[in-house]
Amino acid sequence: MLGILLSISKTFARIRMEENAWEQRLAEGRRAKLAQDPTLTDLDLRRMEAATEWSAYGPKVSQLQQEQQDEDWERTSSRRGARRKRTKVIDREDYDDYPDDNDLKSEYRMSDEEIRLFEIQYGVDYDPYYDDPYSLDDLDDAMEDMKYSTDKIYGDRIYDNGEVFYKDQQSGLYYRQGAKPRNLKLWN
Repeated sequence: MLGILLSISKTFARIRMEENAWEQRLAEGRRAKLAQDPTLTDLDLRRMEAATEWSAYGPKVSQLQQEQQDEDWERTSSRRGARRKRTKVIDREDYDDYPDDNDLKSEYRMSDEEIRLFEIQYGVDYDPYYDDPYSLDDLDDAMEDMKYSTDKIYGDRIYDNGEVFYKDQQSGLYYRQGAKPRNLKLWN
């Protein structure tokens, strides 16, 4: 009985850690928006977020309402200055050596339309540091001098500098702590 409870609690703790890091990133995004635009209030930000979320109690948002919300969001974000464009990441030459890995990563990366919807829905700017998946080779190259431990059950990597990379069981790719949590299941 204790073994079963331990495995369930470990799974639950892993999911909660990932969700807490995401919530912290959302809070930092809200603080940055409030600092950039003095006319914007926390209540305005919460209203924009709530308008884009699904509700079991209200009608579904129609396409026209969604377009209106998109325009409102663009208008409020243009008050803060020029919109940030998608951050470019330098391509490494060694990606050509691993075409299968590159194809797999591009399948799990967000398209420009998905990035736009992501920024509207969550109010957080797209950041490839968090939102792009990492392959095992990427982690080895980027963190080559860092010591890490590997979770024996999930395959997550925990580095000595405090960074955590969660392994996605479906794709085998790693996501940095603070990325939008995927739909994780408590039961594997």
